[in-house]
Amino acid sequence: MAVFSYQAFDPRTGKIWHDKGEFQSLEELFRYLQSEGYVLLKYRRSLPFPVFQRSLSRPELAEFCRHLALLLRSGVPLLEGLRDIEKFTTRKSLKTALARIIRRLNEGMSLSECITAEKWLFAPIVQALIRVGEETGRLEETLEKAADHLMKVHTIIQRTKQAMLYPLFVLFSMGGAMAFWVFMVLPRVTELFKQFGKDLPWTTKLLLFVVDKAPDLVFPTILSIFLTVIFIWLLRRLPRGRLIIEKILLKMPILGRIKRLSNMAFFFEYISLLLQAGIELPRIFSIIEETESSPNLSQMARHLKKRLLEGFSLTKACEETKVFNPLELRMIRVGEETGRLVEQFRYLADYYYEGLGQAVETLSKVLEPILIIVVGLFFLILAVALLGPIYNLISQLGAF
Repeated sequence: MAVFSYQAFDPRTGKIWHDKGEFQSLEELFRYLQSEGYVLLKYRRSLPFPVFQRSLSRPELAEFCRHLALLLRSGVPLLEGLRDIEKFTTRKSLKTALARIIRRLNEGMSLSECITAEKWLFAPIVQALIRVGEETGRLEETLEKAADHLMKVHTIIQRTKQAMLYPLFVLFSMGGAMAFWVFMVLPRVTELFKQFGKDLPWTTKLLLFVVDKAPDLVFPTILSIFLTVIFIWLLRRLPRGRLIIEKILLKMPILGRIKRLSNMAFFFEYISLLLQAGIELPRIFSIIEETESSPNLSQMARHLKKRLLEGFSLTKACEETKVFNPLELRMIRVGEETGRLVEQFRYLADYYYEGLGQAVETLSKVLEPILIIVVGLFFLILAVALLGPIYNLISQLGAF
């Protein structure tokens, strides 16, 4: 695959276009321009630079799906709609991918085949929904559903990150404030108390001990934090390590509940959308497994797909995972018996989505008083340790 920078003349408008794209050969470039009605004037060939290809973010992908759906609903042909998006998009990777998609469409490939060929850029759910939309003749509708789903999942993930980052921010702020006092303020104050000798309260002696030993603990503390961060980073590189980290998070008191709400909201939202689009459950679980948004969900989806292919009911397969609570299992069972799984999963997705928002708000409300209490105790100890000797000194002076 080579990159061609070229100039082409459009006889219809009399304009000269400057563009570049990836083509297998000069003949492929020539055929592409001929199919578009252009005349090749000049070209320059170069090898593509090795770059790290990053897939589109969920908001970017949702914007693409929504724009294409809007153009299709307005009666714009698919090829013209893709050309319009290619012309106005500012994302270079999307512009290059759309040029290849347009070229493949001109060669007779379907849109779903073209999107699958660019699977590094488009999420599996978008690939699946586009394929379903082509098969059912409702491409614009499935594109809108894909856009709504992507934005909802983006909101779920952002809320979860917000909930996870807030405790870290609180701890960092508290640690910074305490470090400032221990290393900058207290060493100057405690020099005065050392002249008092042994007639000091135990709180002041403890404070003097901490201030004296703190400089010796700086390097071991920084080294320990650095090694811990490196260990967690390396652990996240391994599928098994990511699963271990997620299971630890799920067992934590408050963050574990938030993580579970996020996982369940994403899981039920995904299934309800794909079921409504007409995709069978084993294929849905394959798509969830491929997304790898959560190692725990990926492992669970793999188990559920295996059990369904072995002939188990969905309820029985879910019971074996030991992940679903009685309410979820009951609703899944009712959905299977009544043939209304889509409605049941949609209800559960909305339920957990709202629960996640409430949990994030509750987390901040719970942490604020804890922060106030911890900071208050810290400064209370400081006050007792600092004011005690001063009070004793004033009492001794008053005795004279």
